[in-house]
Amino acid sequence: MLFDKYIAVDWSARSAPSAAKPSHDAIWVGEKDKNGIQKESYFRTRFECIEYLLPLLSSAVTNKERIIVGYDLDFGFPAGFIDALDLRGKFPKWRLLWNKLSKLIIDNPDNSNNRFEVAAYLNSLLSGSTNYGPLWGCPVNTKLEYLSPKSPRYPYHTRTGHILRKFRWTEMRESKAQPVWKLIGSASVGGQTLVGIPAIHKLRFHPFLEKYSQIWPFETGFVAPVTSNQPLILHIEIWPGIFSGTLDSSIIKDQAQVRATVNWLHKNDMEDGLLSLLGVPEGLSHKEQIDCITEEGWIIGMGTMKNKQRLSLGL
Repeated sequence: MLFDKYIAVDWSARSAPSAAKPSHDAIWVGEKDKNGIQKESYFRTRFECIEYLLPLLSSAVTNKERIIVGYDLDFGFPAGFIDALDLRGKFPKWRLLWNKLSKLIIDNPDNSNNRFEVAAYLNSLLSGSTNYGPLWGCPVNTKLEYLSPKSPRYPYHTRTGHILRKFRWTEMRESKAQPVWKLIGSASVGGQTLVGIPAIHKLRFHPFLEKYSQIWPFETGFVAPVTSNQPLILHIEIWPGIFSGTLDSSIIKDQAQVRATVNWLHKNDMEDGLLSLLGVPEGLSHKEQIDCITEEGWIIGMGTMKNKQRLSLGL
């Protein structure tokens, strides 16, 4: 087996704390170890969740364990976004964006945050005089120049001359997937991404964890990490929505989704299936692989095999 523990984080972009009583559309963390012991935890705020994950991951490093941690948010945007923003520096493309968002996003302990203001600022660097984008969506009472409540047309033509696709290559494998540009409304992963990337950045580059942490596939390529005696924290992108129809209906859906995700990861690891799930997705051209590894990211399992075949494992 590649890992000692499996974690799934169902993220949220809420601007206020979730209900005190465990509820849906909030933050849930599912855990399962290699021996099959598992649990789910509920968090009212992103701050509480990160405060929970930090000592958990630190303990894994101390105990020389290997952990895979999945987050329900996008690790990147369609290729060309980083170039359009003219982000430059010594770091790889994906990290230039992660560094930028980590500086721009203000996410307070009570969940209040500036994600819509940041989206408007990013759009201001790319939008024309009337065709605001590529990010879109905000509350009806929010008035921000450069951020429209309605979607622009895609492919989106920026004023810098870049053309941006509506979806990343990974979302093109699933008809129900939503674009990362969408910041509000049903399954709006864009808001989760804007506040989520800085949170993962904090964990990935924490002084105690940095030496043992990697982001898949940005830092690993489409390759499973080699088994060793060194601790490892592998951060991956998940989409619990693909487990619809196979969930435990007796519990809250979000809780059921993180439970299903860690069960699936554990089952695949026991059967050596994670080797292929972390490998090159089927049908990706060389150019598309480069896009994914340098700036887009990938949802684990998407495109490795047909959904029905994939979801039957471990559920």
